[in-house]
Amino acid sequence: MVKIYIDKKAFFVKKSNNVLQACLSVGISVPFFCWHPALGSIGSCRQCAVKIFYNEKDELGSIVMSCMTGVTEGIRISVIDPDVKKFQKSIIELMMLNHPHDCPICSEGGNCHLQDMTVLNQHHIRRYRFTKRIFKNQYLGPFISHVMNRCITCYRCLRYYTDYAGGRDLGVYSSSNKIYFGRLEDGLLESEYSGNLVDVCPTGVFTDKSNVQNFHRKWDLQYSPSICHGCSIGCNINLGERLGKLCRIDNRYNKKINKYFLCDLGRFGSNYVNTISISSPFVKKNNKIKFLNYSDSVKCVSTIFQNSFNKILGIGSSRASVESNMALYHLVGKKNFSNGMLPELDECMKLIVDIIKNGGIHIPSITEIEKYDVILIIGEDITQTASLAALSVRQAVRGIYSHISKNKNIPLWHINAIKNVAQDQQNSLFIINGSETKLDEISNLCYFGSIEQQLHFSTLILDSLNDSINITKKDKKSIFVKIDFITKALCNSKKPLIISGTSYNNIDFIKVSFNIAQSLQKKGLPVGLALFPPSVNSIGVSLIPSITLDCMLNMIYLERIDILVILENDLYRLYESSFIDNIFKNVNKIIVLDHQNNRTVMRSNIFLPCTNFSESSGNVVNYEARLQRFFQINNPSLYRKKLCKLESWRWIHAISNKIYSFSSIISFTIDKMMKLCSLWNPIFKKIRDSAPSADFRIKGQKIARSPIRFSGRAAMFAEKDIHEQKSPIDLDSMFSFSMEGSLQTEKNFSYSPFLWSPNWNSNQSLYKSSITGNKFNKIYEGVLLFENYKKKIFSHFSINKFVLNDKRDYSFFKIIPYYKLLGSEEMSQNYFINIVNMNFIHAKLNYLDAEKIQIKNGDILQFQINNTFFRFPVQLSEKIVLSHIGLPLGCNGLPIIFLNKFARNLTKYNK
Repeated sequence: MVKIYIDKKAFFVKKSNNVLQACLSVGISVPFFCWHPALGSIGSCRQCAVKIFYNEKDELGSIVMSCMTGVTEGIRISVIDPDVKKFQKSIIELMMLNHPHDCPICSEGGNCHLQDMTVLNQHHIRRYRFTKRIFKNQYLGPFISHVMNRCITCYRCLRYYTDYAGGRDLGVYSSSNKIYFGRLEDGLLESEYSGNLVDVCPTGVFTDKSNVQNFHRKWDLQYSPSICHGCSIGCNINLGERLGKLCRIDNRYNKKINKYFLCDLGRFGSNYVNTISISSPFVKKNNKIKFLNYSDSVKCVSTIFQNSFNKILGIGSSRASVESNMALYHLVGKKNFSNGMLPELDECMKLIVDIIKNGGIHIPSITEIEKYDVILIIGEDITQTASLAALSVRQAVRGIYSHISKNKNIPLWHINAIKNVAQDQQNSLFIINGSETKLDEISNLCYFGSIEQQLHFSTLILDSLNDSINITKKDKKSIFVKIDFITKALCNSKKPLIISGTSYNNIDFIKVSFNIAQSLQKKGLPVGLALFPPSVNSIGVSLIPSITLDCMLNMIYLERIDILVILENDLYRLYESSFIDNIFKNVNKIIVLDHQNNRTVMRSNIFLPCTNFSESSGNVVNYEARLQRFFQINNPSLYRKKLCKLESWRWIHAISNKIYSFSSIISFTIDKMMKLCSLWNPIFKKIRDSAPSADFRIKGQKIARSPIRFSGRAAMFAEKDIHEQKSPIDLDSMFSFSMEGSLQTEKNFSYSPFLWSPNWNSNQSLYKSSITGNKFNKIYEGVLLFENYKKKIFSHFSINKFVLNDKRDYSFFKIIPYYKLLGSEEMSQNYFINIVNMNFIHAKLNYLDAEKIQIKNGDILQFQINNTFFRFPVQLSEKIVLSHIGLPLGCNGLPIIFLNKFARNLTKYNK
């Protein structure tokens, strides 16, 4: 820390900061456009001018750009000098020359950084009276709107999209004084991180159009902090709601996970909650549905339980909260509970949990991934399955910048200077996969093969690290060259990282990844190991004792079962339809709790509608065993009085304790449920530390979910009642369902529902907050369940020897899965495929295989798996191994159980 003076007041700031960062970190407003904390400084917008005085006697000073000026001990700065204010005001006036007068119709209005800076500079009169520049806008897909006339040429979009996120289809084009940011032609932006353009752009050039039908101004929304349920990373988000519809999804800063950015699944995927779902309990008898109210539902299920003399079985879910799974576990008992995962995945998850608890190898957070210099990815396309980790890998590859900054004494924010020194230098990335990935373009070496070939190649790397490599006759000489190259890079690294996951539901990938990491650790290297499960709460549900799903289904198959309770799990997505149909025939009563309308719900005898993650509160555990809390955004019954939806854990608790009164079950709060979870399973003893309790207050008040300018509360229900309705009371959290309550939250308070700072209405007020400084609130980062767990060092896991079969049979193609960020995730896939009319589903084939069966790119491929025929458009690839077919398992009627099975009778389908 160094001591500086800003307008004759002393402050202590980080020495590594530039003057702009120093001013913002102590709460002093300096206007800026081109600077961004993740993108560095380029000094192009000329807006962040300040005056520097060289000593106490200097009265004249010099105007400099604060983002390009480093902090030094005793530096004297003025941000209110008249010359500075005049300079800033003239710059904003120049930027506004061609800007349209369209704030009232711009969806960025009220959340616009340009508006904030214009007001900050007191620019309120337009003197320009000539013709403005006019650009043609582009179609960039269903998620992002493009209005080029609003551009102020800060270059942030390009620096983020191309340099930071690695996108290749957005560029800058110019002629004379006309500068255009866009694509060569209209089309969907190809990057998995394109949605961040909405946040990065300080104006309304790029705006979110995915919720255009539910659009409301920022100040008219009710907000709540939440956790993205798209993958196992658990990024922090804020949700905005009005009239029972999700209208806005904002990034919520978390120092350990997502920091400033989200992937497109996190930003747009949660919109599935606006789709129609069943909202009333029903009982089905003789294929006739009878809808029930709350008390009748609980009485009906309780009576069935009371009259049952046989086992009551329960199937949990990795997309349900810890509380819901624990409630079901307690209801049916340890020997009758399954976590709802396929046995192969369950085996993988148990090993991952054991490695996290006892492995003795560091599990890095997403932001820590950026600090590694050599990365090996084994059998996981993380761009599609854990996308923000791939974004961190991109930063790690260009992490040579940190090394240059230290050695050349160039501050890290001086990004262009560092890039000039770096040129083409980069850290090392190696990828082992079944087909091409988006990270291939920045990798040093890629190896593509079947599952067995990938494991064999990985085992050779392990053997090489242990000096016991044995190249067989079947192994080509080029394999040895690749193995030697990767091994030397890992051994010579300063900080290596191994990444793998459960994409293939194969425990050997987990074993070989751990063994490689442990071998590097024994060499004295500070190795990291990141293992990514498929779902948001895969780790959480794996911490609950259970029997395997196959074991449970086998119990049902062998003896008739009275009651089967299925918690937020579509078994038809896991197994073939005929198999599940036969299983269900052996169950007297199927009780399903879900918020989706799927085939399992349709087969239920009793259905209890539960709230989705935006309407409920609970905890989930991410890939590094980080426990995080999400909060409900609204009370669903406020808008529909007869609605009968509850959190899954509330339904189960009501049934277990025969609570027939709706008001009584509502008074059973999440705090009470979490206390029970910690008693039932000591592994969750920290669960109540994941967030402040419902008793938490700031200055004696609950925290307002809505901004103080919230409008139209009485008019929202005018068609029902001219009197303003009373806001519901939230018993589950420290938030109020209104703008009444504390808005003056502490600067470091982790759970602010929305971003705001005096005079800074846009989300870029985050950069002005000390949340990015030293006084960071650790609670905000989540609770690591095994942070202080006593480690025990494992020995190497034994791995099966793989027999590689070079013989090809053109009548059988082995199925290898591939994943798509937008389309593979269970909850959002119907939204992306149907609602937004985006179809990413296709079958992958090698060019040579396609030539044999006389099929071309884009043709419809027909094939048979077991007794079922499928038809998909075909996409040809040079990387997928021969005699293999890549399929999007879990989508379009392709159950995940097909993994490693064979497709046959491949032919071109002619309509």
